[in-house]
Amino acid sequence: MSERKTKIAVATGLSLHVTEWGDPKGLPLLILHGGGHDATCWAEVCRNIADTYRCIVPDARGHGQSEWSESGDYSCQSQVDDLISLLDVLEIDQCVVAGHSMGGLNALLLAGSYPERIAGLVLVDVGTETHDTGMKRVHEARKKRAKSPPFHKYDITPAKSDARLRNHVPTYLGDAELRRSLLKKADAPVLVIRGQKSSIMPLESAQATADLVGGVVSEIPDSGHAVSLANPVATARALEDFLVRASTRTETSHIWVRKRLLNSQ
Repeated sequence: MSERKTKIAVATGLSLHVTEWGDPKGLPLLILHGGGHDATCWAEVCRNIADTYRCIVPDARGHGQSEWSESGDYSCQSQVDDLISLLDVLEIDQCVVAGHSMGGLNALLLAGSYPERIAGLVLVDVGTETHDTGMKRVHEARKKRAKSPPFHKYDITPAKSDARLRNHVPTYLGDAELRRSLLKKADAPVLVIRGQKSSIMPLESAQATADLVGGVVSEIPDSGHAVSLANPVATARALEDFLVRASTRTETSHIWVRKRLLNSQ
């Protein structure tokens, strides 16, 4: 399936750059990239599942080709406001949402705040628990990335990167009780994907997150934190397997998510 790129103005006043793969009439799968990444980081995953799903991957505000916030607001709430408006503009009542790292936190807030809009939740190398070692590595990785191509050409210095995400990482990522509460409010099947070699999210943290709501854990082999880049084929299979397993939670003969989504259209 060919990719489609558009700029979409959302109600928050920004224009988001959105890349889509797959059948426009297919099941909508909203994929949220991690901090410092953009939609291209999920291109290979989307190409592997585009026959079945409508993959929608926006560049978050201040990332990729989306507009930056003049007020400097890059909080989770502002990004979720962008996403709800995007779904409204695209006339999507419900979707499955998958988010990696920063995008996973946004996916969690989206699912917990608007459970009626979410038919399935996938958290990629992020969960309800925090670890000091993982937090330290997140900050170190951002500083290194800001000095290397292609990030330096966009003038994303460590100071600017920290300023853009200062309301995001130190507060929201560190509030485990809030994240547990949001996860419990999400009325949808949950998958936690973890890179087998991830130093950000230990296996026990992934399992604790899934156990909180009867979800499942999938480890991606030969992968660290950025599973969509290290092993896109295995990541795509994990997404597909989750949706098939989700269907067994009901006694319907078709995919549970498909029924829920199509009934809303």
